[in-house]
Amino acid sequence: MARLLLQGRGVLVTGAAGGIGAAVARRLVRAGARPVLLDLTGERLDAVAAELGPAAVPAPADVRDRDQVVAAVDAACEVTGGLIGAVIGAGLVRPETLVAQTEADARNVVDVNFYGTLWAFQAAMPHIDRQGGHALALSSIAGIAPIPLSGVYPATKAAVDSIVATVRTEAMNRPSSAGVVYLSAVDTQMNRDVQSDARAARAAQHSVAFLTRAITADAVAKRIVRALERRSRVVTAPRWLAPSVWPQTLTRAIAEWFMGHTALREELPGGRESAQALTERAGTRGAPERDGGGPDGDDGLGDRDPDDLVARSEHRTTDPVDDGSGAA
Repeated sequence: MARLLLQGRGVLVTGAAGGIGAAVARRLVRAGARPVLLDLTGERLDAVAAELGPAAVPAPADVRDRDQVVAAVDAACEVTGGLIGAVIGAGLVRPETLVAQTEADARNVVDVNFYGTLWAFQAAMPHIDRQGGHALALSSIAGIAPIPLSGVYPATKAAVDSIVATVRTEAMNRPSSAGVVYLSAVDTQMNRDVQSDARAARAAQHSVAFLTRAITADAVAKRIVRALERRSRVVTAPRWLAPSVWPQTLTRAIAEWFMGHTALREELPGGRESAQALTERAGTRGAPERDGGGPDGDDGLGDRDPDDLVARSEHRTTDPVDDGSGAA
């Protein structure tokens, strides 16, 4: 697929008032894009919007409320003319062991991390599909290798990964695509909240430094915007995380390839239209004066079953893992 051109195009950013979201929005403005800033109404969102100026489009909404998210995205698209991309990054963690986490905290984390991601995809993808764009969602290394004292957070990030894989597979007949960003510790307020937990702080003091050292939000944002432009299916930050995601990335790529060669592909959005177009093109390969498009009035397909053409249609390439190194 061709690289995305962000100049003058709308890009949804959820969690836009947070550390990573705001940094991504700044990078998008530098790239000439129009970030749609989706976050809770309040001073933090107002401050980011004021900093970025008229290029940014505030879209106040609670990511836990589907109706609010859809309405905010639709309204913002009236201003930007649609969406070429999305960076879905609203997230929350409440430090605690899984079995001891309160119901209120568990439900809040699930609502923000899981449902917030789901509602954002549902709101954004119809707009992104019209422009053949790309969506990225922020996951975590905790979704692959669960980190203790994180409560339900690792489970929700594993779910985010699964959401992205499903969206990507279901869009195989469409011009849009999706990818996932795996993060380690990032220097944001959320990370500082985790470190304020005495147990986490003590553990960090006795851990290997490079494993716990937080990278800056701007460094993450730089990689995210580059991954958006390159339509990366996977990006890691920091780059040393890349080997840890290779097995899962390979498994997902094989599953996606397999699905592209089954009859299920035709049932996905755009599948029947693609099959019909292929059949129509095949039917016009014969002599034009013949009614059937082929010799003796046949259908121009010979002995081939039109359904076989579906399996032979092009399907997306498997993008490389973007480890932040800048290599293609």
